[in-house]
This record gives sequence, structure tokens and C-alpha cells, in this order.
Amino acid sequence: MVEFRFQATGEAGQTVNGRLPAASQVEAVRLLQHQGLTPTLLEVDVSVAGKKTRGRASAQDRRLVIRELATLLKAGVPLGEAVESLAGAHAASQVGEAFARVHAALRGGARFSAALSDSGLLLPGYVFQMTAAAEMTGKLAAALADAATQMEYEERVQQEMRNALIYPSVLVASGIGATLLTFVVVVPKFANLLKNSRADLPWLSVWVLQMGLFVKENLLWLGLGALALLSSGVAAFSKPGVRAWAWRLLARAPLFGRWLVEIEIGRWAALLGILLENRVPIVRAMELAQEAVRLDEMRFKFQLALRDLRAGKRLADALASTSMFAPTGLNLIRVGERSGELATMLRTLATLYATAASERMKRFLILLEPAAILLIGAVIGTIMIAIMMAITGLSTSVK
Repeated sequence: MVEFRFQATGEAGQTVNGRLPAASQVEAVRLLQHQGLTPTLLEVDVSVAGKKTRGRASAQDRRLVIRELATLLKAGVPLGEAVESLAGAHAASQVGEAFARVHAALRGGARFSAALSDSGLLLPGYVFQMTAAAEMTGKLAAALADAATQMEYEERVQQEMRNALIYPSVLVASGIGATLLTFVVVVPKFANLLKNSRADLPWLSVWVLQMGLFVKENLLWLGLGALALLSSGVAAFSKPGVRAWAWRLLARAPLFGRWLVEIEIGRWAALLGILLENRVPIVRAMELAQEAVRLDEMRFKFQLALRDLRAGKRLADALASTSMFAPTGLNLIRVGERSGELATMLRTLATLYATAASERMKRFLILLEPAAILLIGAVIGTIMIAIMMAITGLSTSVK
């Protein structure tokens, strides 16, 4: 939310001055018009904006500003004015700084795609390619809207992946917590059985009782070790090489791996379709689409398909050699090439794979819940059986 200073004319011709909080300059104009006021001056209140923290722009912030720019251009606002308006509306953020640089570059005669690329705003590579192609066709507003749609789709896929991992993580954490609670609270109460020389304890009971004592006596150090391990894991996953290794490992997992492959194919098809719709050459579009794939093995196969495409093969034939696509998907691409509607067919293919991935994840979660409950129950049950066996062994030795 940004604070704007405005000067406006009322329905009776009077001049009105004031301040107005709004998410953007476009929204501020709409709010003033709703009150029957026609703005003659509208600018960000620098005294308020300067006090706000200039944090790094999130993926959502970057997507929203691209969507806002597309909306302004569709409404007939000249590009320079639209960029200047967004720079003012987001003056207190990294987005505002980037658009201020874009505006300065435009005033210096630079092309918008080049100015946006040099602005320092972290956008996907396809956004710059789409804007460059749109400048030649005169459809910049439509290209930016499509870019925002693709960014939104990728955000939604990432959110679905995070949501899918939340439930298994909660189950695993619950199992570890229940097991730890049993070792810390229940098992040490029977630890005196280890000191009873008359007790004939099975090896399982001895192991469980000793483990319970060890966990209770070293709980602090175990907690610190777990915290250090977690911190090391977070630090390691910040490295691209470790993340790539993790993706490869997940891709080989049963059920989960196929789900990841379907998601990546859906993202690839959606991006390639949008790039082709915006007149990006198919070879360059393939390069950008395969760069967005996170699984190394899939990216390598798309590179082989790209090599065949450069050699003169049709896209469907080049992709058939990768063995990643079902016959239905290849037929859709083949029909799209013959009819000249390849972009539309790729979007249809993306929808099919997104739907298949969603259904596969539902089945995975349905199987995961009882499996996790059975595993947790088996661990806790084994502990309880070991304790009962220890008590029974003591009773037998006493007799």
C-alpha cells in the first residue's frame, strides 16, 4: 500500500487536496473517480514512502507489476507514462527502483526490452524474449499479459509442490515426536530393570531401555545436533548443485518421481506455447523452455530434441525420440504442427499433464496416510512390546 498526494476537481468545480492510500496509481485514480473527483495531480508522498523498508522484490511483486503494466498498456496509456506511473506507485520498493531505471532508459532512446533487461529486476528469461518479439509485432500489452500468466502458473505449480510436501512432513515430524516422547517419558521409568541381576531380559528390551536412557541423558546435545543438522541442510540446499542432486533423487522415487516429471512437462509445454504465441522463433522458444526445466535428465533430453529440431526435424518427431511423451501428447503436437495451431495444442498438452499430475498426487497422498500411520504405530508398538517383554522376563525370573 502506497500513500499518494492528490489534487482533484470536484463535480461542482471545487479544488480538493489530500492524501489517499492505494495499492497503485491506477487504483488511486479509480478510487478518486468513485468519489466524483477528477485528479489533476497524483504523486507518491515521498515523505511517507522514504520511511518504508526497501526489501527485495518477491516473485509475486514482480508478477503483479508486469500484470499492472499490461493493464495500463491495454487501457491506452503510453508506454513511457505507464512505466513512470509504476515507478512512482512502487517508489518504496525494489520494483519502483527498477522501473525508474527503465523510465530513464526509455527517455534516453533505449528499447523497452533492453531497458527491462538492464533494470536489475529478476524476471524469467522468457519475459525479455517475449517483450523483444512483441516490440516487432506491436502487441506488447498482450505479450506482457501472457508473461504474467505464465509467471502465475509457475508460482501456482511451486505452491502445489510445497503444499504436497507439507502433509508428509507433518506426518514424519509427528512420528518422530511421538517416538521421542515415548523414549523420554515412558521408557526411562522402566530403566531400573537393567540393574536387576535376576531379570532375564530379551535383547530387544535391553536395546530399547538403553536407548531410552541415552536419549533422556543426552536430550540437550541431541537437540543441538538436530538443529545443527537442519541448519546445514538449509545451507546446503541454497547451493544449485545440491538442489539439482535432490531433484534427481526425487525424480527416481516411486509415484513421486512420475508426478515431478508430469509437472515439468506441463510447465515446459505451457511456456513453449506462450512463447510461440508471441512470435518467438521456435528454436529460441525451445531453448528458453528447456532452460526452465529443473530435472537434469529431462533437460538433457530436451537438448537432444532441440538438436534434432535444428537439423530440420519436426517438433513431434524430435520429441518422440526422448521417450518422455505419451502417444496422446505427441499426437497433439503433430496435429498442431499440421494445422498451424501448435501454440494452442501445447497449451492443451500443458493442461492434460497438469491434470494428470494433480490426480497422481491425490493418489499418492491417499496411500501415504495409512502407510505413515502404520509405520508410526509399528515403531511405538515395538517399544511397548519390548517393555512388556522386560516386565514379563522379570516376573518369570522372580518365580
